[in-house]
Amino acid sequence: MTRILATLLAVVSLASGAAQAQIEINVGPPSGFIATTSPVYFEGHAAYWYGDRWQYREGGRWHGYREEPAYLREYRGRRAPERRSYEGGHRAIARRR
Repeated sequence: MTRILATLLAVVSLASGAAQAQIEINVGPPSGFIATTSPVYFEGHAAYWYGDRWQYREGGRWHGYREEPAYLREYRGRRAPERRSYEGGHRAIARRR
C-alpha cells in the first residue's frame, strides 16, 4: 500500500476551476537503502540521493527539496553516492576458517 501511495501525485481541482492544490506524497528511501548508503550532511540533516532527488528525515517524516540545493548538486557532481554491500560477508569469513 505504501508503494502505491508513494507513486501517486494527486491534483485536486476546486469547483471554480481557478484554484488548484497539488498534494505530493513523499515516502523516503527503504531501510535497506539507508543501511548501505553513506549520507551527505546538509543543514543539519542526513540527506540521501534517492528517486532522482535529495531526501531527508525530519520530525518522523521524509521531506525532499523541490529544487536541488547548490551544495548538494556540487557534491553529487564531485562524487557518486557511496553504497556498501554486506552480501556474502558471513560466507567469506566462514571460508577463511
